[in-house]
Amino acid sequence: MPKQDFELIDYLGPVVVAIIFAICLLLISFTVINWYCITHRDDLTVFEKLGRRADIRLGPHKMSVIRRGGYASTYAKDEEALMKKQSHAAQVALASEIA
Repeated sequence: MPKQDFELIDYLGPVVVAIIFAICLLLISFTVINWYCITHRDDLTVFEKLGRRADIRLGPHKMSVIRRGGYASTYAKDEEALMKKQSHAAQVALASEIA
């Protein structure tokens, strides 16, 4: 059996397959996961944070929510405000006990 001689195009096959796989993975994650699996109550996605710089909507959230850059869900925002109130109330109670 004769020895095989490989050309440059033969070595580029795995590289092309890896590039096609990466492109397919990016397209699936952007279209299917980003638009159909993320709800309005979830936090902002990486795509939305990248789109904020160019003022492009790249996800399910409204542009006003993306520009604000905070929590997308009001539940998480309300929970954080409640924790701040509780910590402030604890500080006031502690100060009144000391005085």
